[in-house]
Amino acid sequence: MSLLITCDTGGWKTPSRLRSHLEGTELSSAGVIAGRIGGDQLLRPAVDREANFAARRLAHRCGGVVVCNEYRGDLINVGHSLHHRQLFPAGARALPTLTREVIVQEIYTPYRNRVQRQLLDLLRSWSYVVHLSIRTFAAKTREGHWRRGDVGLLYDPARQDETDWCLDLIDELYLSTPDLKVRRNHPGRGTNDSLTKSLRMQFSPDVYLGIEIVLNRAWMGRSVLRRDQTLDLVGDAVGELSGEPIERAA
Repeated sequence: MSLLITCDTGGWKTPSRLRSHLEGTELSSAGVIAGRIGGDQLLRPAVDREANFAARRLAHRCGGVVVCNEYRGDLINVGHSLHHRQLFPAGARALPTLTREVIVQEIYTPYRNRVQRQLLDLLRSWSYVVHLSIRTFAAKTREGHWRRGDVGLLYDPARQDETDWCLDLIDELYLSTPDLKVRRNHPGRGTNDSLTKSLRMQFSPDVYLGIEIVLNRAWMGRSVLRRDQTLDLVGDAVGELSGEPIERAA
């Protein structure tokens, strides 16, 4: 098996072709970088740098190939299908139609194509690929209640290999970090509209396992040693399931 790790939400760059379109709007590059990053760390922001950090650290620990969307999530949600009503976040929905079309051309389509090409490339050398899509989730619900669980594994229960892989990962994590609360299909469902769901329609269950690993911002939103140690334990557990020896820097 091979591992592909992606992050839809962690980018913060603005495509050069879009900068003139966004001048004078609340989505100008200067406005988003200065005003939105570094807000309430318990809430999942559109520009989710912590997810980018997590994806790269996990890939380093488990030896997976990593593909991250480098562009801002407040312009478009590359995880949604093109017909989804929340494809464009609230601020971007107010932009002219032409600008939204440019956003799709510059951000959405290249990222999706890049992930698909990487999958096809891995399948030339491996019998199947486990695709892990990484993001964070808000520590509290809209009603202000704390969410239970530190890590969520979102998958399609109708795909037995995805179910088995998640159960095996839970077992591995329990051995290394029993205090980590891992929940299945929480706080969302693996069958909801997402990049993994889209790829399941393109690749058979014999060659593709699509799983979202979502991390609670109650711990992921804080840049502390414990966060990094926990990510390393998760990455090591994923590496154990790959069946491949991973060489790591001391």
